[in-house]
Amino acid sequence: MNLRVVDSGRYSEPVQQALERVLTDRLAAGEVEPTLRFWYRDGPAVPLGRFQAYADEVATDYVEEHDVEVVRRITGGGAMYVEPGAVITYSLYLPREHVSDDVEASYAELDQFTLDALRDLGLAVRHEPLNDIAHPEGKIGGAAQLRTDDAVLHHTTMSYELDIAEMLRVLRIGEQKVSDKAIKSAEKRVARISDHIDADRSVVVDAMIDAAADRYDVFEGELSEQVLTEARTLADEQFGTDEWNRQL
Repeated sequence: MNLRVVDSGRYSEPVQQALERVLTDRLAAGEVEPTLRFWYRDGPAVPLGRFQAYADEVATDYVEEHDVEVVRRITGGGAMYVEPGAVITYSLYLPREHVSDDVEASYAELDQFTLDALRDLGLAVRHEPLNDIAHPEGKIGGAAQLRTDDAVLHHTTMSYELDIAEMLRVLRIGEQKVSDKAIKSAEKRVARISDHIDADRSVVVDAMIDAAADRYDVFEGELSEQVLTEARTLADEQFGTDEWNRQL
């Protein structure tokens, strides 16, 4: 299968999440190619799971005071804290016919190129069902999916150099001070790529693209202005609104 690789473009979290909807729908309609897209954010954010409640997941006063964007995504799963340059997020937009109907198997299959890349760089990682990338010292990343009749969206976020203390401030409601004990406990659950290999984030991404090329016929591409315009409009109308992000 030919796979377009998009490794450019810095956008706000509402636009990023809107792109998920636009590209999945356009792939289903045959208007874009199967795509691997790497995300570049312009600020800290919390992508909420589709069915989570805003007030239950984030320290509301803290995120508003520190301009952390909280945006509901179109996939399920849990909330996560993300920072520019501190995580690696990527999305696969694939025809349904090219993805296993066995959901559990598909998580392992679609993240396999990432496991291959990280192992080649010296990181001891494994797939941990249902949807995690794990290291002996904790969870490195997690994936989520959306399936339509004709398309599958699979996206994964991994911790490259995440600020664990800030993550706890953002995601723990009412906790003004984060204790050393809480940070150490979280560090046992969250493993960061940069703690275990000496490789810049860009080197990791390049290794992932090389590993994807072992499985797909990859070619470089970019998002069209039409797609970006549609995503920005959708961000204004939906993904950047309180009606969408605080609905539960």
